[in-house]
Amino acid sequence: MSASARPLPILGADFLRAHVRFTDLIEPVASAFKETSLGLAENGLIVTFPADSRDAGDVYVKTGVLRGHSVFVVKVSPWFARNVETGQSQGGFLAVFDSSNGRTLAILDEQHFLSDIRTAAAGAVAARILCPHEIHRAAVLGSGVQAYWQVLALHHERPFEQLTIWARDPKKANCLRERLHALLDRVSITVGRDLQETVHEADVILTATLARDPLVRGEWLRPGQHITAIGADDATKCELHASVLHRARVFVDDTGTAVRNGDVYHAIQAGGYCAEMLAGSIGEVLSGRKVGRTTPEEITLAKFVGIGAQDLVAAEVALAMLNLSSTDEKRSIGADPRNHYFPGSIRLPQ
Repeated sequence: MSASARPLPILGADFLRAHVRFTDLIEPVASAFKETSLGLAENGLIVTFPADSRDAGDVYVKTGVLRGHSVFVVKVSPWFARNVETGQSQGGFLAVFDSSNGRTLAILDEQHFLSDIRTAAAGAVAARILCPHEIHRAAVLGSGVQAYWQVLALHHERPFEQLTIWARDPKKANCLRERLHALLDRVSITVGRDLQETVHEADVILTATLARDPLVRGEWLRPGQHITAIGADDATKCELHASVLHRARVFVDDTGTAVRNGDVYHAIQAGGYCAEMLAGSIGEVLSGRKVGRTTPEEITLAKFVGIGAQDLVAAEVALAMLNLSSTDEKRSIGADPRNHYFPGSIRLPQ
């Protein structure tokens, strides 16, 4: 059968969940940050709002190119509030293309899973290079999927003893507490009622909300804290007051993306803050061209919007996992017509 006649390989979300862990992506995501900081990446982003209102739903279209890689990707990532309310999965997929000729190699029907765990991997990288070496209390603002993943990512790199969860809906916060307790049984997990107190008492603060108005203020912070902020990922969202950025040394995934979206964008729009005030990118710290945390008293902030290079390396890892599967496992993916399949004929990147 000619290459053009082969059916397009489709890798389903269930297969990805069974075979790819967020820990598998930590080192590839770190490499993607380094390569981005060296000017080897093209990270495109378009956001559309097809629902009745912006709060009801949005769709992100991200592109990822890394020079020297044999594939590039385009990701379509919808998020609709009704899916959250009804417990349904979000849609979304990653299309993987051959960098030499532009042909479509595979579709990863990831339904946000790869997006979620590559963001968790980014959080783990930030914890590794910016967090204090020892932390006792962590706090997470939010109760959704990323609140869950960011806690696990932080604990993987910097185990902590206590965790406070703050969310606008205490019921959802308690649900997250139960989920995390099953995995982190040695961690004392409580639900915080007072946002300012939750922020002030934590050594590390994780923000993973859908806030469109700032939640955290600079005067609540104390020396030595670290913040990883991932919720405000477009120009309409903001979790951190500009005063937070003025107090912290701020590191971003990509400067060009950060200044157009989220907390950095809003701080610039408020006046008194500019791109030149950023401490650098995560990739510059990883490559040794910028210094991360320099003193125990510093406040550091990792601000992630999300870049296509992360999706590209996540796709590479997902496809490479097929090389670890037995012939029977590969056959079983396509045995049931209700499942997606991957015939194993694709040339995977080395």
